[in-house]
Amino acid sequence: MKKKFKCEVDCAACAAKIETVISKLEGVEEVSVNFLTQKFTLAASDEHFEEILRRAIEKAKKVEPDFAVYA
Repeated sequence: MKKKFKCEVDCAACAAKIETVISKLEGVEEVSVNFLTQKFTLAASDEHFEEILRRAIEKAKKVEPDFAVYA
C-alpha cells in the first residue's frame, strides 16, 4: 500500500534525514518527504501499514520534533 499525507517539516535537510531514518525501518518499501510541497509518502505492506506508519512518525519526531503528519 502506498499513501500520501500532508506533513509539516521545517527544512530540506530535515526532510532528507527523516527519509533516511524511516527507510531503515523494517517493512518500509518506499518513503519520500518533500519539504517544498509538505508531502509525506509511505509505501509498506497492507497488513502492517498502520503500525509501520506509527513507527515512522515516532522515528521522524526524534530527528525533527516539529514533524507532523495529517490525514
